[in-house]
Amino acid sequence: MMKTPLLLMMITLASLIFLSGCVSLVQEIEIEEDGSGMMRFALGVDLEVYDQFHSEIPEGFELENLLSIIMRDENVSNVQIEQYVIHGRMWDSVQLTVVDFSALFQQPRRIGPLTMSLSEDEGVYTFSQSVNVAGSTLRIPGVNLLDLSGSAYTVRLVTPQIIRTNGIQSASGVSTWNVSLPDLLQNGGSFTQRAEYVLVPYEGFFIPYDVIFPYVVIGFLALNGVIILLVIIFNTTKKREKELKLHY
Repeated sequence: MMKTPLLLMMITLASLIFLSGCVSLVQEIEIEEDGSGMMRFALGVDLEVYDQFHSEIPEGFELENLLSIIMRDENVSNVQIEQYVIHGRMWDSVQLTVVDFSALFQQPRRIGPLTMSLSEDEGVYTFSQSVNVAGSTLRIPGVNLLDLSGSAYTVRLVTPQIIRTNGIQSASGVSTWNVSLPDLLQNGGSFTQRAEYVLVPYEGFFIPYDVIFPYVVIGFLALNGVIILLVIIFNTTKKREKELKLHY
Protein backbone atom coordinates (compact mmCIF):
# COMPACT_ATOMS: atom_id res chain seq x y z
CA MET A 1 0.00 0.00 0.00
CA MET A 2 2.23 2.66 -1.19
CA LYS A 3 2.17 5.84 -3.03
CA THR A 4 4.41 6.40 -5.97
CA PRO A 5 6.98 9.04 -6.75
CA LEU A 6 6.31 9.14 -10.42
CA LEU A 7 4.08 11.64 -8.86
CA LEU A 8 7.10 13.17 -7.27
CA MET A 9 8.12 14.42 -10.67
CA MET A 10 4.69 15.97 -11.11
CA ILE A 11 4.70 17.52 -7.69
CA THR A 12 8.08 18.94 -8.53
CA LEU A 13 6.86 20.68 -11.64
CA ALA A 14 3.81 21.96 -9.80
CA SER A 15 5.92 23.46 -7.06
CA LEU A 16 8.06 25.30 -9.56
CA ILE A 17 5.03 26.77 -11.27
CA PHE A 18 3.07 27.92 -8.26
CA LEU A 19 5.78 28.61 -5.66
CA SER A 20 3.58 27.22 -2.89
CA GLY A 21 2.54 23.98 -1.23
CA CYS A 22 -0.62 23.36 -3.22
CA VAL A 23 -0.04 19.69 -4.00
CA SER A 24 -0.56 16.46 -2.07
CA LEU A 25 0.88 13.13 -3.11
CA VAL A 26 -0.67 9.94 -1.72
CA GLN A 27 0.38 6.33 -2.20
CA GLU A 28 -1.57 3.42 -0.75
CA ILE A 29 -1.12 -0.35 -0.83
CA GLU A 30 -3.59 -2.80 0.66
CA ILE A 31 -2.62 -6.48 0.74
CA GLU A 32 -5.10 -9.27 1.47
CA GLU A 33 -4.48 -12.65 3.14
CA ASP A 34 -4.04 -14.38 -0.23
CA GLY A 35 -1.40 -11.88 -1.41
CA SER A 36 -3.72 -9.98 -3.74
CA GLY A 37 -4.97 -6.47 -3.11
CA MET A 38 -5.15 -2.88 -4.26
CA MET A 39 -2.65 -0.15 -5.03
CA ARG A 40 -3.73 3.48 -5.41
CA PHE A 41 -1.86 6.58 -6.50
CA ALA A 42 -3.48 9.98 -6.06
CA LEU A 43 -2.38 13.53 -6.78
CA GLY A 44 -4.35 16.42 -5.29
CA VAL A 45 -4.03 20.01 -6.53
CA ASP A 46 -5.78 23.14 -5.20
CA LEU A 47 -8.82 23.94 -7.36
CA GLU A 48 -7.74 27.51 -8.13
CA VAL A 49 -4.52 26.33 -9.79
CA TYR A 50 -5.63 22.96 -11.14
CA ASP A 51 -6.20 24.06 -14.77
CA GLN A 52 -2.96 25.99 -14.88
CA PHE A 53 -1.10 23.09 -13.31
CA HIS A 54 -2.22 20.64 -15.98
CA SER A 55 -1.69 23.10 -18.81
CA GLU A 56 1.95 23.42 -17.75
CA ILE A 57 2.58 19.68 -17.35
CA PRO A 58 4.53 18.36 -20.37
CA GLU A 59 2.77 15.83 -22.61
CA GLY A 60 3.14 12.32 -21.26
CA PHE A 61 3.34 13.39 -17.62
CA GLU A 62 -0.30 12.59 -16.87
CA LEU A 63 -0.72 10.18 -13.99
CA GLU A 64 -1.94 7.26 -16.12
CA ASN A 65 0.97 7.68 -18.52
CA LEU A 66 3.52 7.65 -15.74
CA LEU A 67 2.00 4.43 -14.39
CA SER A 68 1.49 2.78 -17.75
CA ILE A 69 4.19 0.11 -17.31
CA ILE A 70 2.70 -1.17 -14.05
CA MET A 71 -0.85 -0.84 -15.40
CA ARG A 72 -0.01 -3.20 -18.29
CA ASP A 73 1.55 -5.87 -16.07
CA GLU A 74 -0.18 -9.27 -16.16
CA ASN A 75 -0.49 -9.17 -12.35
CA VAL A 76 -2.79 -6.13 -12.58
CA SER A 77 -6.34 -7.28 -13.37
CA ASN A 78 -8.19 -3.97 -13.31
CA VAL A 79 -7.43 -0.24 -13.52
CA GLN A 80 -9.75 2.46 -12.23
CA ILE A 81 -9.09 6.10 -13.13
CA GLU A 82 -11.08 8.71 -11.20
CA GLN A 83 -11.28 12.45 -10.66
CA TYR A 84 -13.01 14.01 -7.65
CA VAL A 85 -13.02 17.07 -5.39
CA ILE A 86 -12.36 16.93 -1.64
CA HIS A 87 -11.61 19.86 0.69
CA GLY A 88 -10.94 22.33 -2.11
CA ARG A 89 -8.61 20.08 -4.07
CA MET A 90 -9.08 18.26 -7.34
CA TRP A 91 -7.75 14.72 -7.10
CA ASP A 92 -6.59 12.55 -9.98
CA SER A 93 -6.52 8.94 -8.85
CA VAL A 94 -5.38 5.67 -10.42
CA GLN A 95 -6.34 2.50 -8.57
CA LEU A 96 -4.90 -0.87 -9.56
CA THR A 97 -6.36 -4.25 -8.62
CA VAL A 98 -3.36 -6.54 -8.04
CA VAL A 99 -3.61 -10.32 -8.39
CA ASP A 100 -0.26 -11.09 -6.73
CA PHE A 101 1.91 -8.43 -5.11
CA SER A 102 4.89 -10.78 -4.77
CA ALA A 103 4.87 -11.45 -8.51
CA LEU A 104 4.31 -7.79 -9.41
CA PHE A 105 7.33 -6.67 -7.38
CA GLN A 106 9.47 -9.79 -7.69
CA GLN A 107 12.02 -7.57 -9.39
CA PRO A 108 12.57 -4.02 -8.03
CA ARG A 109 10.56 -1.40 -9.89
CA ARG A 110 12.30 1.89 -10.46
CA ILE A 111 10.43 5.03 -11.44
CA GLY A 112 12.50 8.22 -11.37
CA PRO A 113 13.95 8.62 -7.86
CA LEU A 114 11.68 5.85 -6.50
CA THR A 115 12.52 2.16 -6.18
CA MET A 116 9.91 -0.31 -4.93
CA SER A 117 10.50 -3.98 -4.08
CA LEU A 118 8.85 -6.88 -2.26
CA SER A 119 10.64 -10.04 -1.10
CA GLU A 120 9.59 -13.13 0.85
CA ASP A 121 11.49 -15.39 3.25
CA GLU A 122 9.76 -18.25 5.08
CA GLY A 123 6.38 -16.56 5.11
CA VAL A 124 7.69 -13.13 6.09
CA TYR A 125 7.33 -10.46 3.41
CA THR A 126 9.54 -7.39 3.28
CA PHE A 127 8.18 -4.33 1.56
CA SER A 128 10.73 -1.65 0.73
CA GLN A 129 10.47 1.67 -1.05
CA SER A 130 13.32 4.14 -1.31
CA VAL A 131 13.30 7.70 -2.59
CA ASN A 132 16.64 9.25 -3.46
CA VAL A 133 16.49 12.53 -5.33
CA ALA A 134 20.20 13.25 -4.86
CA GLY A 135 21.14 9.98 -6.55
CA SER A 136 18.70 10.36 -9.43
CA THR A 137 18.70 12.41 -12.61
CA LEU A 138 15.86 14.57 -11.29
CA ARG A 139 16.99 18.19 -11.07
CA ILE A 140 14.78 21.16 -10.20
CA PRO A 141 16.24 24.61 -10.89
CA GLY A 142 15.22 27.14 -8.25
CA VAL A 143 13.62 24.55 -5.95
CA ASN A 144 15.28 26.11 -2.88
CA LEU A 145 13.31 29.31 -3.45
CA LEU A 146 9.96 27.53 -3.21
CA ASP A 147 7.58 27.34 -0.28
CA LEU A 148 6.79 23.62 0.07
CA SER A 149 5.52 23.80 3.64
CA GLY A 150 1.94 23.03 2.62
CA SER A 151 2.81 20.08 0.39
CA ALA A 152 2.68 16.50 1.62
CA TYR A 153 3.85 13.07 0.51
CA THR A 154 2.21 10.22 2.42
CA VAL A 155 2.71 6.47 2.04
CA ARG A 156 0.28 4.02 3.64
CA LEU A 157 0.64 0.23 3.81
CA VAL A 158 -2.19 -2.05 4.99
CA THR A 159 -1.61 -5.80 5.44
CA PRO A 160 -3.07 -8.63 7.59
CA GLN A 161 -0.29 -8.11 10.18
CA ILE A 162 2.85 -5.98 10.27
CA ILE A 163 5.59 -7.37 12.49
CA ARG A 164 8.21 -4.66 11.99
CA THR A 165 8.30 -1.21 10.38
CA ASN A 166 10.26 2.05 10.38
CA GLY A 167 7.00 3.96 9.89
CA ILE A 168 4.20 4.84 12.29
CA GLN A 169 2.21 1.71 13.14
CA SER A 170 -1.28 2.86 14.15
CA ALA A 171 -2.80 -0.63 14.06
CA SER A 172 -1.61 -4.24 13.86
CA GLY A 173 -1.66 -4.14 10.07
CA VAL A 174 -1.27 -0.46 9.22
CA SER A 175 1.95 1.49 8.72
CA THR A 176 2.18 5.10 7.55
CA TRP A 177 5.13 7.16 6.42
CA ASN A 178 5.12 10.95 6.06
CA VAL A 179 7.98 12.26 3.96
CA SER A 180 9.13 15.87 4.21
CA LEU A 181 9.04 17.36 0.73
CA PRO A 182 11.40 20.23 1.63
CA ASP A 183 13.96 17.67 2.86
CA LEU A 184 13.43 15.49 -0.15
CA LEU A 185 13.39 18.08 -2.94
CA GLN A 186 15.34 20.99 -1.50
CA ASN A 187 17.94 19.21 0.60
CA GLY A 188 18.36 16.16 -1.61
CA GLY A 189 17.24 13.86 1.17
CA SER A 190 17.07 10.09 0.91
CA PHE A 191 14.26 8.13 2.54
CA THR A 192 13.53 4.42 2.82
CA GLN A 193 10.15 3.06 3.87
CA ARG A 194 10.46 -0.53 5.05
CA ALA A 195 8.01 -2.96 6.64
CA GLU A 196 7.93 -6.68 7.32
CA TYR A 197 4.55 -8.38 7.36
CA VAL A 198 2.81 -11.76 7.30
CA LEU A 199 -0.44 -12.81 5.66
CA VAL A 200 -1.89 -14.16 8.92
CA PRO A 201 -4.28 -11.69 10.64
CA TYR A 202 -3.25 -10.42 14.07
CA GLU A 203 -5.13 -11.89 17.02
CA GLY A 204 -5.31 -9.95 20.24
CA PHE A 205 -5.46 -6.36 21.43
CA PHE A 206 -2.93 -4.16 19.64
CA ILE A 207 -1.56 -1.08 21.40
CA PRO A 208 0.32 1.28 19.03
CA TYR A 209 3.89 1.91 20.13
CA ASP A 210 3.40 5.68 20.19
CA VAL A 211 0.60 5.37 22.77
CA ILE A 212 2.34 2.88 25.08
CA PHE A 213 4.20 5.67 26.87
CA PRO A 214 1.05 7.70 27.62
CA TYR A 215 -0.57 4.51 28.94
CA VAL A 216 2.42 3.91 31.22
CA VAL A 217 2.38 7.53 32.44
CA ILE A 218 -1.37 7.43 33.11
CA GLY A 219 -1.01 4.11 34.94
CA PHE A 220 1.87 5.46 37.03
CA LEU A 221 -0.07 8.60 37.96
CA ALA A 222 -3.16 6.56 38.81
CA LEU A 223 -1.12 4.20 41.00
CA ASN A 224 0.48 7.15 42.80
CA GLY A 225 -2.96 8.66 43.31
CA VAL A 226 -4.23 5.44 44.90
CA ILE A 227 -1.14 5.20 47.13
CA ILE A 228 -1.52 8.82 48.27
CA LEU A 229 -5.21 8.22 48.99
CA LEU A 230 -4.40 5.11 51.03
CA VAL A 231 -1.73 6.99 52.99
CA ILE A 232 -4.20 9.81 53.76
CA ILE A 233 -6.85 7.32 54.89
CA PHE A 234 -4.32 5.41 57.01
CA ASN A 235 -2.97 8.55 58.67
CA THR A 236 -6.47 9.89 59.30
CA THR A 237 -7.54 6.59 60.89
CA LYS A 238 -4.43 6.46 63.09
CA LYS A 239 -4.98 10.05 64.20
CA ARG A 240 -8.59 9.37 65.18
CA GLU A 241 -7.58 6.28 67.15
CA LYS A 242 -4.96 8.34 68.97
CA GLU A 243 -7.46 11.08 69.80
CA LEU A 244 -9.96 8.50 71.10
CA LYS A 245 -7.33 6.94 73.35
CA LEU A 246 -6.34 10.33 74.78
CA HIS A 247 -9.98 11.25 75.39
CA TYR A 248 -10.57 8.04 77.31
